[in-house]
Amino acid sequence: MPVQNAPIAYDFHGDQPFSVPFADIKPEDIHIYLDLDTKVGKNTCGQKCTHCWFVNYEKVYDRSFAMEEGPLIKAGLESQGFHVYPRYVDSFAYDGEFMRIYGPANNREFRQDADHTPTETMAKGDAWTSGRPLLADNWMELLDLARESGYGTISITYHGVIDENLAVVDDGSYPIKGVFSGALTEEVLRRIGKYNEHWRAVSGESDDAFRVNIGVTVGRHNHGRQSLERYVHYFNKLGVDTVRFNNYAAHGGKHAELQLSHEEIAQAYRDLKELHETVEMSFQLGVSEDFGTFGIKVMGFPGHVGWCRAGRQLFAAIPTPEETLSEAGGERREKIGDIVGCVNTFEPHLGILVRTTAEGEEAGYRVEFDHDAIEAFTAKRLSGHYKDGCFARELAEEQQLVSRVPERRRLPIVETAS
Repeated sequence: MPVQNAPIAYDFHGDQPFSVPFADIKPEDIHIYLDLDTKVGKNTCGQKCTHCWFVNYEKVYDRSFAMEEGPLIKAGLESQGFHVYPRYVDSFAYDGEFMRIYGPANNREFRQDADHTPTETMAKGDAWTSGRPLLADNWMELLDLARESGYGTISITYHGVIDENLAVVDDGSYPIKGVFSGALTEEVLRRIGKYNEHWRAVSGESDDAFRVNIGVTVGRHNHGRQSLERYVHYFNKLGVDTVRFNNYAAHGGKHAELQLSHEEIAQAYRDLKELHETVEMSFQLGVSEDFGTFGIKVMGFPGHVGWCRAGRQLFAAIPTPEETLSEAGGERREKIGDIVGCVNTFEPHLGILVRTTAEGEEAGYRVEFDHDAIEAFTAKRLSGHYKDGCFARELAEEQQLVSRVPERRRLPIVETAS
């Protein structure tokens, strides 16, 4: 029986046709993820997920821009018209220092309906977290800081399988290791709920201080209609505001057996569409663009959805060792970062981030795109060399992007009392 659920949310990073020359795309139509800090461990996310892209790719392992320089880079690129999204491992990293510096940041654009209406998540800042920092003793202070900094949503990455009794399977069998468990996520949700109650009591406001978004990674360990429907009922019970499903990717070749086939992805789209039409959802359903385009038509999304704009309207700027490019007439040009297409695999290389300094003047920051490389990459997509709208897996296989990060001692995870 049909039900009336909120529209399905999708990712949005532009809709310029691939036939438009890159030189004709305005900066205002380009989104840049500024990877300010990729350090994984107890001071940031508190985890070390075996499939994390920041763990598996040497070019982004343990990198950062100087804390004081990040805002200058962001302001410099925004002054040129780019949409810049500061990105770090966890919004609550370093006891919320990034919140103090950058204010109400968003990690991407979420839209709904054919006219690209922004979802409710976009109304305020969106604090993304593993959940681990909110188990610390200062969790109330961290949530105070988030609210005072202009955040209205807490987005938590969820890892857990739900059984027939709508309980988290918490027996150590979850195949992706190093993650923040679903059982612990329940405690974080209780804390956010407690904070919302406290906020309403002291402020007299009727609305909660925070919405809660959940991101569920789907792979062969938890796909299929029955499993997806259990998530729906489970999160209905927990009272969250958005549940966004994303497709498992074997970054660095880790847990490749969990990746869905094209046929399984098409079935996942059918399952999600049917659930949205027949099962009442107290939250907004979201579907990540990383599921790609095999079977996507059933969703009824605008035609561009699923065809990732990475490498044309979406790029990541990642820190690199500084390198002097030129020095003349009192002006120095230094490369301080790489510009890459896919924001999850950090390939292909499509430009550089440059700092320009001159005596007596403030530093300037510019992106220098490699137009030839961008057009060559676009041509490969138009020719069908990459068949999926999310080209990340094909690119990883083509470039043999296996983990080349040496095995390192895992950072200790400190359990805290609730």
